[in-house]
Amino acid sequence: MKKLLSVILAVSVILMSGITAFAAEKTTSEKVKEQIDGAVAYLTSGVTGYGVDEAIDLCILANSGADVSAYKDGFLSAVKANLDANSGKIVSSYGENLATYGAVIITLISFDEDITDFYGYNIENAFLAMDPTVAPASPNYYRIIAQGAFYCDNSDDFLVDVCDAYVSGYYTMGMGADYYGYSCDNTAYFIDAISYGYFVDDKYKTVLDDAMAVLDTYKVDGGYCYNPAYGTQPNADSTALALLAHCAYTDDIETKADFDAYFTLLNGIYADLCTFEGSATGVFTYDGADSAYTTKEALMALSEYYLVAYNQENSDEEETEIISKPEITVPTTKEPETTTKTEVIKKSPATGAGASAVSSVIALFAAAGVITAVRKKEK
Repeated sequence: MKKLLSVILAVSVILMSGITAFAAEKTTSEKVKEQIDGAVAYLTSGVTGYGVDEAIDLCILANSGADVSAYKDGFLSAVKANLDANSGKIVSSYGENLATYGAVIITLISFDEDITDFYGYNIENAFLAMDPTVAPASPNYYRIIAQGAFYCDNSDDFLVDVCDAYVSGYYTMGMGADYYGYSCDNTAYFIDAISYGYFVDDKYKTVLDDAMAVLDTYKVDGGYCYNPAYGTQPNADSTALALLAHCAYTDDIETKADFDAYFTLLNGIYADLCTFEGSATGVFTYDGADSAYTTKEALMALSEYYLVAYNQENSDEEETEIISKPEITVPTTKEPETTTKTEVIKKSPATGAGASAVSSVIALFAAAGVITAVRKKEK
């Protein structure tokens, strides 16, 4: 099931590279795609390249589905040089650490690179040889570590160990995630990371349900606040991360009516987030001023919300168009080729192998109004 979910996630990234609109009027998903592109343009303004030390930043950009191909060759060269210098390990200026491995893996997969044979190096094995219980510099990086682990083969135990470490080290039932205090933001990051663990182990349902209940205690008029102890004014960061968390984990979506209700919830949070848009499309503000940090967190949320919006808009279509590209990389200015669901064959991002089963999986999800918007573990 995990490998099939990897396939579905690959389709998600492909879908974001370009969509032929079904309606003449701009849809929500089209608006979100414009915001994603605007956010990436803002965050990369003046940037000439990304190396291993900047892998965490680049993985967020690449995972959004926006066009970051201008940085591909430089990043691939930097990763190879790092592996060459460190006998097949990834060692950043911060040492060999889980977060950098996760970010490198996510980015390489977005560039359709084989993480098991990258210039002869098996980055997956090097990553999984690390101690999964070592805490990262910030618990917010657990989401990147968990996603990186999810993309690897035979990594269920590793992923569970990562999630267990996050739960035991930072989470209190009824209170949320604690990192210099409890907050909406900490708990939202926690939900996003642990939802990957839920893919492979149902035991996380209890803590995730608790975290979702805690998260929504931060809901205020106009969005989400950081912590009521510091004021109940909504802000873009907390609202964006709440949207990310609600996209990352949900349960009990079995019918199109369930999905429509879920989308209504998400759309309300998204509408609140849009009130914090700044001087340009996709640029978001902190305390009224354009902020790169806030825009990055908004980008993470928009990247997941985009697919939910697209699926909701097209769930009534008998033949939803799926982009038929052999790679999971990036957007071009050319109109994408399309085909019907039954003809689609996609690569698993975890293995690079052809996955013919994906067409039936897509059809199954599409029939319920969802292709891949909801991270849902098969029961």
